[in-house]
Amino acid sequence: MSLIDHVVAVRSHGASWSTLSRFTPRTAGTTKRHHAGRGERAARPGRYGSGVSAGSRGRRAAVDVGPDDAVRGDLDPGDADPADADPGRGAPVRRADRARRTGRWWQRHPPEVDEVAVWLAVVGVGLILAAALVAAGVNLDTAAAPFAGRYRLRIGPASLLAPAVAIGVLVAARSDRLARMRWTALLAASYGAALAWALALALVDGRPGLSRPLMYPGGSLGDVAAVHGDPLGFIRTFTDRAPGYSPATRSHPPGQVLALWSLERLGLRGGTALGLALTAIGCLTVPLVVIAVRSLCHEPAARRFAPVLVLAPWAVWTAVAPDGLTATLAAAGVTIGVVGSEPGRRPWWAALSGLALGFAALCGYGVAWVGIAVIAANFVRRRPLLNLVTGAAGLLPLWLFFAWGFSWPDGLAAAGADVSGRGGGSRAWLGWAPLDVTVLAVACGPVLIRAARRWRMTPGWPFLAGAVPAVALGILTGLSRGEVERSWLPFFPWLLVAALAPCPRPPRRGDRTTAGELPTGLVAVGAAAAIIVEAVLASPW
Repeated sequence: MSLIDHVVAVRSHGASWSTLSRFTPRTAGTTKRHHAGRGERAARPGRYGSGVSAGSRGRRAAVDVGPDDAVRGDLDPGDADPADADPGRGAPVRRADRARRTGRWWQRHPPEVDEVAVWLAVVGVGLILAAALVAAGVNLDTAAAPFAGRYRLRIGPASLLAPAVAIGVLVAARSDRLARMRWTALLAASYGAALAWALALALVDGRPGLSRPLMYPGGSLGDVAAVHGDPLGFIRTFTDRAPGYSPATRSHPPGQVLALWSLERLGLRGGTALGLALTAIGCLTVPLVVIAVRSLCHEPAARRFAPVLVLAPWAVWTAVAPDGLTATLAAAGVTIGVVGSEPGRRPWWAALSGLALGFAALCGYGVAWVGIAVIAANFVRRRPLLNLVTGAAGLLPLWLFFAWGFSWPDGLAAAGADVSGRGGGSRAWLGWAPLDVTVLAVACGPVLIRAARRWRMTPGWPFLAGAVPAVALGILTGLSRGEVERSWLPFFPWLLVAALAPCPRPPRRGDRTTAGELPTGLVAVGAAAAIIVEAVLASPW
């Protein structure tokens, strides 16, 4: 009988801890570890003695747990002590469990508390820095640093819509409905919930909230008239006439203005109708990303990832935003490419992926980075030749626009020069780099901290290979200086994929059933942050 069986027998019969000493070898070398070579751990009587004395006031001897106390899939590397690992099973003991046994009250909390604390610290430092820069008289070219727009407080009856949607989604996520729903029903429900969440946030300002962002003087809608029914002429003269366009148009390729012009030609005239259409299109990113996650990370992770996307804080800027259309095109290109890399798929999937990514790149310069996710997925699944098809198809839209007079590299250089010189040097890199990180943290919520802790464990790392370099290089090169809440919309969903990674890794390679637990608390905090931001910020986007 092993030592662990002796411990269980003693505890089940209600015997005192001193009885354990009769079963514990007291020879040299076995006081702290018993049969360490066999992967078993003995009691540690040397810490409090062989038993509990009368003066110990209820303190219990520290006894290691056995195989039955193995951790669940939500353990983070920081929550485990390598010294407490069971070599026979590879299951480390959770630090929180050991803290409960040893009475350390400051460690008696779930890991979500640490992640929320880190997130609050990042956001708090960023907001303090922004306030310090404003107090020092630094012109940040915005009245609501680090965000674009201005601060104000608006609370009304419509403010209750967003909390109601968030509570409904969280209640459904906590139940087992997501696991029991059919896959197509889950996709439809996630899209409907995401649309309801985005509209509820926009309606905080009432009905004008569905059109006011489009009427902003610095937005792209005001430049639709420059098309004049001649899209080819607009493309041909876009770079030369860029200084006369709005800031939003100057920082984008001509595809975004042409997309708005096309929607108006389809009959979506007026701010409200166009705002509803853009919101509906932007929310399509949720089911598209869920499908892509299912392909690389398997269905359990995709099902648990759906509520994270539905209640994402970046919905504040997805609603009534032309950049939501860009994010949807990018998500469609990645999803089609990842699904098309599955064994047995025909090459036309890769061609469709390239076309979608190419048109997305004509709506936003930074979107081209997400194509790395498709390239990595093709290599992971040992279908590298598909990258040739995707690349050729992706270059086709760019070649067409080049033939019509627009050079994508020249447009990128012009946009970078415009961002650097806008506001007379007020958008200096050193000041805006930490502020952009703050906006990133607010837009993604505390789930971003969970994803950062598990990035090495996710099978969805190809998604990170595209999104992380885009954000990092945008900051380091100075191309992203403010207004990233809209320009980084195509990257936000992919940055959170690792949050549902199983931790620790499954013991079997190719495990298709294990996923990390849904971080409901982190999602709730992120939703609350979105509600607060919408109440205090009047965003032009």
